[in-house]
Amino acid sequence: MNRIAKIFSVIIIAVCTLSFAACAGGNLPDNTAVITQNSTPSPTLNPTEAPNINAILPDSKAFNDVPIGAQKWIDKAQNSSAVLMSQAEIQAMNKQIRNQCSSLVDIENCDMSMTASEIASLIEASNGPSLPKYDETGKAISQAVFNEIKNNRNIGALSGIVELKRAVTVQRTDIRALPTATEFYNNSSKQDHDRMQESELPAASAVLILHESLDGKFYFIQSYYYTGWVDAANLAIVTEDTLKDWITFAKLLNLSENATADLHFVVITDPQLDINGIKLDMGTAIPLADAQKQPGGDVYRVVLPNANTNRELTCLEFDIPSKSAHVGYADYTLRNFCIQAFKYLGTPYGWGGMHGNVDCSSYVLSVFKTFGFVFPRNTSQQNKVVGNAVNVAGKTLSEKESILAGKEVPTVIYISGHAMIYLGKIDDAQYIIHAPGGGHVCETKYTGLDSVISICQVLSAMP
Repeated sequence: MNRIAKIFSVIIIAVCTLSFAACAGGNLPDNTAVITQNSTPSPTLNPTEAPNINAILPDSKAFNDVPIGAQKWIDKAQNSSAVLMSQAEIQAMNKQIRNQCSSLVDIENCDMSMTASEIASLIEASNGPSLPKYDETGKAISQAVFNEIKNNRNIGALSGIVELKRAVTVQRTDIRALPTATEFYNNSSKQDHDRMQESELPAASAVLILHESLDGKFYFIQSYYYTGWVDAANLAIVTEDTLKDWITFAKLLNLSENATADLHFVVITDPQLDINGIKLDMGTAIPLADAQKQPGGDVYRVVLPNANTNRELTCLEFDIPSKSAHVGYADYTLRNFCIQAFKYLGTPYGWGGMHGNVDCSSYVLSVFKTFGFVFPRNTSQQNKVVGNAVNVAGKTLSEKESILAGKEVPTVIYISGHAMIYLGKIDDAQYIIHAPGGGHVCETKYTGLDSVISICQVLSAMP
């Protein structure tokens, strides 16, 4: 077994039936066409002149406080501060994941034009949910309204070769199956899964705009892990003057091998940090401003994207608390991992990230992003490339338990479209932490690797 294979099997293992159900709001099929990588790299970003940024910045305070529930798992480890994987090993793992997963796109080096038919195929790959459906007020959505929403895709306006536009998200934004903010639910009363919700896209994400809706309120975009419709008001268009800024945000998606070497940035370590109304999710990488240190060491000066009155990209500087971010990616240790995982305790579940919350796969993705890992968005994508998939169908309880018995912690488990993190054993009881549908991210006794439905039912009933 080679070094990378060992890393996969020791750190992350997928325990699943190879289900196409996704915990996120939507799911791209494996053969979904994505825009191609450009053989000519985009302009090179000149590294900031500061060879050792940690020498001029205060020590990180992001891991000083241990959340409730995490300490016993930290104490359980023999050496919780030992580095589980180096950044070089994480980058090597990311490269292998990208090679195996067609849904991950290196935004920085994509072709900047597509044919109309290619874009139309991407748009038509998602027709949205079927009727009957009910909106957020409980009213049935008519076929006429649904047809109008589909017409808003403006596919007829596509022709010839389409030049793509670069943009940056200035706010966390929902990715929708169709260009509409109307929520689609299976019934009029239980409204926990908006079937129009595909995913969420963090603020400060570089994207490509492929098309605009008929009403001009939505853009069809390619992000580094998803295509779909987003609110145009949450994007800032890149001009020639701001191309260098866009490249910075593109590199910080960690899809460029030299990102950590070339750039000086912080990673958000809070579950969600609100800076002047901009919501920054855990794992989001933000460039540091030239004024990289503030008196007292309580804040970092960062650069955030903004849109002017013409919807063009501008960049503004803000101070963020040093306790809410880490300079560069954090060391991947068990102590740091437990701190990050348990920070989400009590966070509501949100299908596809709806209503600003997290679902099971985005929870796993966000925690691991803090350390520089790049995962696909949905469970059906994650469980095929993030580690080895183990099918437990038909196995006895003892066989299922033995699967985890020899595994290192943390271990990611995938079962029937659901993602969980295995924490280990205390007093012969196995524990996980996860974001169950309809409930909260919480810790619970986990003794049988039973179906995800029964697990979610138990947790949903918990306060």
